[in-house]
Amino acid sequence: MKKILTFLSAPYLMIVLLILLAASMGIATFVENDFGTNAAKALYYNSWWFEALFVLLAVNLLLNIVKPYMYSKGKLAVLLFHVSFFIIILGAALTRYVGCEGLMHIREGETADRFLSSGSYISGSVEKNGEVVLFEQEVFMSEKSKGCFSEKVSVGGDDIQIKSVDYISQTTYVATEGAGGKPYVSIVYSDLQGGRRNVGLFWGDKVSVDDYVIAFGEDTVADFHIYPEGDSLMFCSTHSVFTTDMASQQEKEIGVGVSHQFVPKKLYKTEGIFIVQTHYMTSAILQPVPVSEGENGSYEESVILNVAVDDSVKTLVLQGNIGALGETNSIEVDGCKITASYGSKILNIPFKIMLNDFQLDRYPGSESPSSFASEVTLYDAERGVKADFRIFMNNILNYKGYRFYQSSYDKDELGTVLSVNNDYWGTTITYVGYFLMSISMLLSLIASKSRFVHLSKVVKEVGNQKKSLVLLGLFFMSICAYSQSVDEAVKVSETQAEKFGELWVQDNGGRLKPLNSMNGEVLRKLVKHNTFKGYSADRVVLSMLAYPELWQKVPMITVKAESIKRIVGNRDKKASFADFFTSSGVYKLSKEVNDAYRTKPSYRTKEQNDLIKIDEQVNVLYMAKTGQLLKIFPVPGEEGAAWLQPGQYSERIEGGDSLFVRNVFGIYLKSLIEGKDQEALKYLDAINKYQKKYGADIIPGNKVKSLEIFYNRSNLFLMLAPVLFVLGLLLVVIQFAYLFVPKKSPGMVNVIGFWVLFLGFLAYSGGLALRWYISGHAPWSNSYESMLYIGWSMLLAGLIFSGRSAIALSVAALFSGIVLLVSHLSWMNPEITNLVPVLKSYWLTIHVAVIVASYGFLGLGALMAFFNLILIGVQKTGDKKIELTIKELSAIVEMGLTVGLYLMTIGSFLGGIWANESWGRYWGWDPKETWSLVTIVVYAVILHLRFVPSLRSLVIFNAVSVVGFFSVLMTYLGVNYYLAGMHSYAKGDPVPVPDFVYYVIVTIVVVVGYAFYNHDKTRKTSLG
Repeated sequence: MKKILTFLSAPYLMIVLLILLAASMGIATFVENDFGTNAAKALYYNSWWFEALFVLLAVNLLLNIVKPYMYSKGKLAVLLFHVSFFIIILGAALTRYVGCEGLMHIREGETADRFLSSGSYISGSVEKNGEVVLFEQEVFMSEKSKGCFSEKVSVGGDDIQIKSVDYISQTTYVATEGAGGKPYVSIVYSDLQGGRRNVGLFWGDKVSVDDYVIAFGEDTVADFHIYPEGDSLMFCSTHSVFTTDMASQQEKEIGVGVSHQFVPKKLYKTEGIFIVQTHYMTSAILQPVPVSEGENGSYEESVILNVAVDDSVKTLVLQGNIGALGETNSIEVDGCKITASYGSKILNIPFKIMLNDFQLDRYPGSESPSSFASEVTLYDAERGVKADFRIFMNNILNYKGYRFYQSSYDKDELGTVLSVNNDYWGTTITYVGYFLMSISMLLSLIASKSRFVHLSKVVKEVGNQKKSLVLLGLFFMSICAYSQSVDEAVKVSETQAEKFGELWVQDNGGRLKPLNSMNGEVLRKLVKHNTFKGYSADRVVLSMLAYPELWQKVPMITVKAESIKRIVGNRDKKASFADFFTSSGVYKLSKEVNDAYRTKPSYRTKEQNDLIKIDEQVNVLYMAKTGQLLKIFPVPGEEGAAWLQPGQYSERIEGGDSLFVRNVFGIYLKSLIEGKDQEALKYLDAINKYQKKYGADIIPGNKVKSLEIFYNRSNLFLMLAPVLFVLGLLLVVIQFAYLFVPKKSPGMVNVIGFWVLFLGFLAYSGGLALRWYISGHAPWSNSYESMLYIGWSMLLAGLIFSGRSAIALSVAALFSGIVLLVSHLSWMNPEITNLVPVLKSYWLTIHVAVIVASYGFLGLGALMAFFNLILIGVQKTGDKKIELTIKELSAIVEMGLTVGLYLMTIGSFLGGIWANESWGRYWGWDPKETWSLVTIVVYAVILHLRFVPSLRSLVIFNAVSVVGFFSVLMTYLGVNYYLAGMHSYAKGDPVPVPDFVYYVIVTIVVVVGYAFYNHDKTRKTSLG
């Protein structure tokens, strides 16, 4: 027994279990992407072996918790951590086995006291000789889990085995020969408009072709009556019928009311309608089959059950869907009646909810929802309660342990869909675990005998030694060159352009912003820069509007591929707008672009991706020079209406205002062309006054406008990028060089570098604060903003650890600069946008801020570990300075990983709370949250490897610290572009992996391999 307990509490067992857990969760996300959520649940998340992993982990934790050393002085943080993890597992178990959730649909004026479960069930009964036995089982049906349902029922002395044998996700039905069926005929007919139709008619069915009726059955009144007679199929018509043998093409007339054999593959014509019989079955039944690609089906799921009683086996087909009640179906087998259904089940609540009003607000001029809410009244007869509530995103109704969340709404906006959750104990216990784990993490950072403080002492012990890292590969930026001058096309002054950029404009998402912002977006889309040959975005766009014919021939759009250049006809790498069209106005790339869009992203060639980008640029250039992007005129008295473009007519604007909207911008451009600058400025001022008059209630203040224009023109982050990159690179080079100079260190260089980088950090922080103020929300709500925040958090981590190692700040600055450079590549969109309703929450600010900050610490740890591996590879026997440097940097790496892991864990906790407040569940195995958990588990393994003696090596620790960062990259980027889920941008349709990724992987493999090859020289160096 002692050996068993020792094994169950062993550190190596915990590490093995965590590795299995991380691997299975990661694989499950790809299974979900390819085969659906149910497949992932059936094969992984809800499988017995997956639950067994958690049980073994809980046992391992519990056995370690009761060990005496856990209660010694200085071990409180470790004890709390293990207890909290055990509590979280307990809470999760209660949620799974005790809690329930689902959806409640209510129309305005109606009352509901029940909801449909979020899961699907196969339920039913078996009856024999008056004895009835019920059965019910939650199922996760998918193409990969067709046999997940199995039930054995004993009734009337018989054992009935019911098992699922097939599953069809989207079902259509075909008629097939089968006993117990009905006569069936399939025909093809053409209607009076010449349309061809295929239709199947069972006995008693009929079809109308305009006013002409074709029927199949007995004693049926119809224009064309089909019926069986003996072994033949007959017809009788109320109109003359002309027959044509399709083989011989001979035509024959059949009189009115005359019965005639209905011969297959023979053409019958009557009243302009053509009819052909294709197949006839005397006994047919409908069988479910999968919907073919491009074919319309019922979109219902079908589950096929085999029902066995002794040696008799019959098939029972069930239809249903998650979120809907399934249809009941039954069969009889050897005197046993089996009745079953597939779908959600009804769950009752002990009170009633009445929907008084559903309200939906949209962003001005957009169909995008800004917020939606349900005004409800709660009735509880038992307690005599009648109370009104307002339920909206991130604002819930909580009553008697049931929590109601705003989930969705009906298309006509007269009904609401509420998410319902009843999981008081599971949620409460899990939250307690979250809290205790957060406390334990805080204590582990400050407790005098904690691992973190021990590492700090290790760094201090070698703090007087030379500190360095390794030289990084240079990051290149290409600057586009333009072969043709555009001076002749830019004929407006910078003063005019600046005033033009100060007008308000409404974008397609409904956001109101200075025209300067939109002009910058247009130019970045066209030339990947904020200026074009020294001209500002405002000046370029205004020149396009005033002189569109000149800009037809200005080369702006990059076309590099020779195959595309041959079609477009440009000689250099830049093509003009006119190059893309023939003399007759035909778009030269039309066919190629359509083919590219029809190809799935994962199968597109590089040329097809280039075609799509080029096509987008051509369209943007066209809209820019024709003024289609200029929604600058608000509609009087309608705050939510879309603003109008110059010259656009609207019945909602009358009199002089209508004339003003339709004519003023054209007159303004005419003044510019004629050189009447002062007159042109007066027209701009008139437009500005019109905007203030009719858009005063929704236009942001002048301060916001001024700050946004300053933000756009300063290009703060783009300007900071090379500063951080170059300075960081120089510091790393100098510090690395000093590693090989005995008894010398770059002290003054480090001090100067620190203060310059500190000033850069302040500017960086100011830029984020400015973007926050302008947008009205925290600047980490999209890919571009999160990249900015990762760079900021990495620089912050470097500053935090700079007091212990100057190299930490140098590496942080270098890669913060790289992150900023990457964030300004063409595939990142720096546009400030509105938030969707669910993101309008303070939980967004907290959750994303914490979890993305963890990426900075984990990234810095991975980079320093990579340089450590290089140092291990070049270390020579007896090189004490490099040995101490490796030990020092490894300690800092572990400290960084520890802080990163804690932030990732706490951020995931906060994400769970946000999800619970928004959707009614704190965990749902969404790929993003699953990979966050995978990352937490991966770094938990990395930081626990030291407990296994055979793995207590610096080369192993640094290697896994580098490799482990791939889980962060998968969490941050991979999920967004390769997996389907709520956090995803590509919805599971993967984009090609960039070529540089493979070079990075090869480089890491080479460095790690060489470090291991040379590790004998550093074996004695241990973290302790």
